[in-house]
Amino acid sequence: MINFRNAKYIISLPDYKMRPINGMPEIAVFGKSNVGKSTLINLLTGMKLAFSSKQAGKTKLLNYFLIDNTFYLVDTPGYGYTTYGSKEDASFGDMMEHYFENPQLVMSFLLLDCRHAPGKDDLEFLSFLKESGTPFSIIFTKSDQAKQSEIAARKKFAIEEQINNVLFSGKGLKAEQLRAVFAKTLQR
Repeated sequence: MINFRNAKYIISLPDYKMRPINGMPEIAVFGKSNVGKSTLINLLTGMKLAFSSKQAGKTKLLNYFLIDNTFYLVDTPGYGYTTYGSKEDASFGDMMEHYFENPQLVMSFLLLDCRHAPGKDDLEFLSFLKESGTPFSIIFTKSDQAKQSEIAARKKFAIEEQINNVLFSGKGLKAEQLRAVFAKTLQR
C-alpha cells in the first residue's frame, strides 16, 4: 500500500530530460492554469505540498514530488491563459511535447473545470493525449461548485469522446478515493 502522506518536493525543471534518473514511474497532472492541479496534489498527499495561487500561470516548470519512494507525481505548468502571455504558451508547448517522449511517464491526468465546457486549448490537449498513446484519465475539478446540468454535460462529453476513466472532484471527494485511483494506475 502506498503511503501518499510520505511525500516530498524533489526538484523543479524546465525539461524532463533533467529529471531524476532512477527508473521510477511518473504520473503527470495537466490542465489549464488555475484548474486545481495544486489543490488536487495537496488533497492526494494530505499536506500543502504544491503551491496553489489565485493568479493563473504561476507554475512555469515541471515540479517533481516523490511519493512514498514509489513514484514521482509531476505537477506541470498550466496551459491557456496566463498573465505572462503567448511567450509562455509557446514554451509550454515545447516543454510538453518533449515531455511525452519520457519513457518513465506511465499515466497522465487531465484536469478540466466541471463548470465549463472544455475550451479550444482543452480539446487540443485532449487530442494530443490521445495521439501520444500514453494512458490518461480526466478529472473534472470543482464539481462541488457545478450545477447538475453542467455535471450531466461533462458526463455526456466523456461518453462522446469515448473516455472511460473519468473522476469528478470537489470538496466532497475523499482523499482515499483519489489515492485508490492513483494506486490502481501504478498496478497496471
